[in-house]
Amino acid sequence: MNNNEYGLVLAGGGTKGAYQVGVWKALQEIGINIKAIVGASIGALNGALFLQDDIASTVKMYENIKINNIMKVKGIDSSKNIFDLSNIFNLAADYTKQKGIDNTPLRKMIEQYIDMDKIYNSEIDFGLVTYSVTNRTPLQKFKNEIPKDQMVDYLLASSCFPIFKPQVINGEEYYDGGLYDNIPSNMLIEKGYKKIIIADITGVGFSKKSVSKDVYIKVLSPSEDLGGTFEFNHEKIVNNIKLGYLDTLRSFNKLQGHIFYFKPKEFAKMLKVFNLQTIYGLEYAAQMYKMYKYKEYTFEEFIKELNERHMKAEKTYKKMKKENLIQIGKRLNKLFDKGLGICIVKDLYLDRPASRLSNYLFNFVKDYIVSAKALIELNNYLD
Repeated sequence: MNNNEYGLVLAGGGTKGAYQVGVWKALQEIGINIKAIVGASIGALNGALFLQDDIASTVKMYENIKINNIMKVKGIDSSKNIFDLSNIFNLAADYTKQKGIDNTPLRKMIEQYIDMDKIYNSEIDFGLVTYSVTNRTPLQKFKNEIPKDQMVDYLLASSCFPIFKPQVINGEEYYDGGLYDNIPSNMLIEKGYKKIIIADITGVGFSKKSVSKDVYIKVLSPSEDLGGTFEFNHEKIVNNIKLGYLDTLRSFNKLQGHIFYFKPKEFAKMLKVFNLQTIYGLEYAAQMYKMYKYKEYTFEEFIKELNERHMKAEKTYKKMKKENLIQIGKRLNKLFDKGLGICIVKDLYLDRPASRLSNYLFNFVKDYIVSAKALIELNNYLD
């Protein structure tokens, strides 16, 4: 196996699979030589889509996906996870009535978006995992082992979440591949791959112990919560695609940053002014002030927006200080949640810059202290 050839593992996790679309887009841009893709559940569906070399079409599909593209259910609030309390009773009622949720819409979507000729003509190998509930055994197959006219059936079998009616192939009933191995990296290891990238999306399922430790494995994990397994919030899905793209670029050193994302030359500008701890403090403060994360920032626009948000918070904090301490205490959690905790800790720090805190208190506010110190450095830089 060529040392520059990688295998890609796509884990299962429902609509969180949008993250993997961003991962694939970034890997293509970087020029990583992917020679094989294996997946479980949504990872299998994504793998089939990626083999078509049409990322724009895949992004469009995710941006417009709706619950009725996946399953037949009634009375579901599609803006929320289907397992949300507001949906669970209607879902349970449909499940009982149908003896398993009907996922015929998913078959139609696969037939619409996946070109079997492109899958089988692709130079990239492709494999998937599913689980036979008839025989209680896993089934791991590569495309050369699957008849072309049955590939849709196998894709449905791999992505047959246990709420769905089982997928029947050759008289056997199959369920989601995640019931056996949600991160089927062993399929590639057993094929001889020595370099493997795993696109994990923290999906529900089991993962098997690696059959060999003599393999380089790079795990790409989301830096933010991706939401629910079946969450059809379009803003969340779009942001998850962006997150997968940005996280992957950062993982391969094409972007820098602890929490936010900067081109290397922009991060170098920051390093000329601030040390790493101060930069982390600024990023943590930006997160507390809820700055938009799913983009690449320049040094100038990052510190400009952060300073504007901090000045606004400081103004609110100064008004708050005039209130009764008891009234402030009642709203303390909300104040911290709104980012004013940084202002509070900064104020306390400026009162006694060299004081020592108890270990317990320090652990509670340590990131706030780092942020407070960083904002002091920022103010000094801007003056």
